[in-house]
Amino acid sequence: MAEPRQPVADTPAQPGPAELPPAPNLLADPGPLSAPPGLSPQLSTPPLTAPTADAAPADEPLWVLPQAVVPERIPTLPGARPVRDRGYLDRPESAGKITAEPIERDSARLERGLEWAYCGPRPPSAGAPGDPLAPPADAPAGPIDLNAGGIVYRRDSSVVDAVGGVSMVRDEQRVETDALRYDRRRQTVISPANTYLEYPQLRILGDGAEINLDTEQGRVDAPRFRLSGPLNVRGRADTAYVVSPSRTAYRDILYTSCPPGSNAWSLRANRLKLDQESGLGIARDAHLRIAGMPVLYTPYLQFPIDDRRRSGFLAPSFGSSQDNGFELKTPYYWNIAPNLDATFTPRLMSERGLLLGTELRWLTRPDAGELRAEVLPDDSAHEGDERFRWAVNALEEGRWLGRLRTSLDFSAISDDQYLEDLGNNIDATSTRRLRQRGDVTYFGRGWSLRTRLEGFQTIDDTRPSARPYGRLPQILFRLNPQDLLPERVPANLGRPSLSFDAEYNYFDHNHRVRGQRFSMTPVLSWPLQRSFGHLIPGARLYLSSYDLTDTDPGAPTDPGHAIPSLDLDGKLIFERETRWLGEAALQTLEPRLYYLYTPFEDQRETPVFDSSELDFSFANLFRNNRFTGRDRIGDANQVTAGISSRMLRATTGEELLRLSLGQIYYFSNRRVQIAGPPQTDDTSPYTGELTAQLLEHWSGRASFQWDPDTAEDTLPRRTLRLVYQDPEQRMLNLAYRTDLTPAEQNRYEDADVSFRLPFGARAEMVGRWLYSVRHGETMDAFAGIELGQCCWRIRVLGRHFKRRPQDAASTSVMLQVELAGLGAIGDPIGAFLEREIYGYTPY
Repeated sequence: MAEPRQPVADTPAQPGPAELPPAPNLLADPGPLSAPPGLSPQLSTPPLTAPTADAAPADEPLWVLPQAVVPERIPTLPGARPVRDRGYLDRPESAGKITAEPIERDSARLERGLEWAYCGPRPPSAGAPGDPLAPPADAPAGPIDLNAGGIVYRRDSSVVDAVGGVSMVRDEQRVETDALRYDRRRQTVISPANTYLEYPQLRILGDGAEINLDTEQGRVDAPRFRLSGPLNVRGRADTAYVVSPSRTAYRDILYTSCPPGSNAWSLRANRLKLDQESGLGIARDAHLRIAGMPVLYTPYLQFPIDDRRRSGFLAPSFGSSQDNGFELKTPYYWNIAPNLDATFTPRLMSERGLLLGTELRWLTRPDAGELRAEVLPDDSAHEGDERFRWAVNALEEGRWLGRLRTSLDFSAISDDQYLEDLGNNIDATSTRRLRQRGDVTYFGRGWSLRTRLEGFQTIDDTRPSARPYGRLPQILFRLNPQDLLPERVPANLGRPSLSFDAEYNYFDHNHRVRGQRFSMTPVLSWPLQRSFGHLIPGARLYLSSYDLTDTDPGAPTDPGHAIPSLDLDGKLIFERETRWLGEAALQTLEPRLYYLYTPFEDQRETPVFDSSELDFSFANLFRNNRFTGRDRIGDANQVTAGISSRMLRATTGEELLRLSLGQIYYFSNRRVQIAGPPQTDDTSPYTGELTAQLLEHWSGRASFQWDPDTAEDTLPRRTLRLVYQDPEQRMLNLAYRTDLTPAEQNRYEDADVSFRLPFGARAEMVGRWLYSVRHGETMDAFAGIELGQCCWRIRVLGRHFKRRPQDAASTSVMLQVELAGLGAIGDPIGAFLEREIYGYTPY
């Protein structure tokens, strides 16, 4: 900085340089700052005051302030008016006058260039902040730019006194005030008057300040502050201490994440620390106020100011239901390590007792996993003999040494009624079996080898003999398609390939035949592919042998089969330019024929370990076996004819419409069945799919199965879904699903309606109604309302649901209150709605 010229006027003797104040002490109670001693009297200026009309002489005009010194205002808010805290004696008419916050002098300086696109911690959807909290620690300090109406420089003490519109800028620091003293040796600045401080993502406006430019530490009296970037909050206090741009402390503070002009909620505390480096706020002697009314006092409050993980109690949740009574959850989160954490959740139910839940999560370089466990030592509402109840679930996915992968999915519960009594959603309470599976897979160059252990815990009233088999173990070798011709051979006529599967299983069961099965399936194909279609001939051989135990009397213990199969798949693609709803489009027409021949082989002596019949749908028309697994190989002499047409947007290739229709023509009876007589129909039912982007924001999807030869119901399977969703988050889902095929356990007919309806930016309604047309029962119905603004939200939702049509209905109520920048209390309703409403995403 250039040295200013010494003034020629006589000046009184000046004292030494201003002393740097001691380090901030939150227990101290400093008074307001006074003018620095020794400030040049020629430069001292009293504050501007406007005389009243009565004091002005009749023959002199009133003072008119220049536009440059008129205090700034936020133009979008009404004028300032007195405000006070709400009291318990306030009446509705008086309380309504204090919910809006006044606009204080120079308030626009704190808000200039900043937005309130979000309140509180920056959401992940907003991206990373544009500016860093501070320049790198090893970066050299830049020069100081000092501008003022008048400057006095004392060369002997290196002290500068400046007055009159003072502005001091160095790097990311800015000081604006009416007068200041700057000690160049100690890099300290003392300002006795109205002072504006600006750091990256921190602005403070106060009545006086003491600042160290090197350490960026200081103290501000009567501050009003604004934090931005990672945290959008503001407030005012008696005193503010700046430890660094990311760490501040306040005494006698009013803190809120609401935008200016809103007093929806605030936190008034004797002391408050905001540490953006650790992501924590700590308040002492704090009162939570809603619309100015104190609603909660706590001597100590620690709350997160970002989404980082840290140990501590999470927001409690509560609710009520008919079965469990009043419920309260108080989870505690333990951040054990950056890659390891745990959550302990006591769940108090007034009708059942205390349930203790634990969740352990880990993430290492080779794997990641979760372990959940629950224990209810004494269930007072359980009707069974055993009142000690528990549940456990373990998930793991890993990749070791580059080629070795592991997977674990294990669940177990103490009794069959556990999920019905203590589950919290229909998916959990309607589960019929729990999987217990572990995999180890090695991936080689073009091949893989998998070892699996798999079992199930059945939790319904299924007959013991109908329960699924366990695999103890399964060993599967798979050879990926290998070209049979060298690469130098031209590929004009396609490239034949060979693939191969080999599998060993030991199937375990306590009430049925069990034993070993070894199977192999070599596959040869010769694909001829072009841009206008493809022709793919193929051949395969199904080989299986068994070694069985506990077979029926007279049944063989070592059955087996060797069944060849041939298929030919052909498809053509035609396209033309056209228009769709007024815009350029490309329409395709894609006919497809698929011939399959598999000779009949009597397989009645082989057990059914893992085979079942596939659902009849358009996607399954072109499969080489109508059964899953390897125990049943369906005999076939048939041709599948299908046709599809798509409408594509010419500019982007986006699919606007797809219509598919297909049918199978049989040349022989299908004698191989899992149960029932042979099928003798000459043709299959028609099956098709339709998806479309309809009008703006509307889309639809439909699938159907049409059998004109059936007398009872010509459309035994059909699904229809209509969806509306616009950028304003308005949403409507209409769905109808039915399956009236002969298998009784699979029959259903449901109507499903769900919606989301915002009312401006402050309120929205949500709801769902799931109705079983077949049983004439409402299976699930809920409705909720959400009210809120940028800095607060409250959600209330009521639910009525049945686990099964014959069960009695239960009701529950969920409540959640969220204060941005402070936390949320209540049930996680947002996660519930994501699961229950198709396409729902929280704000």
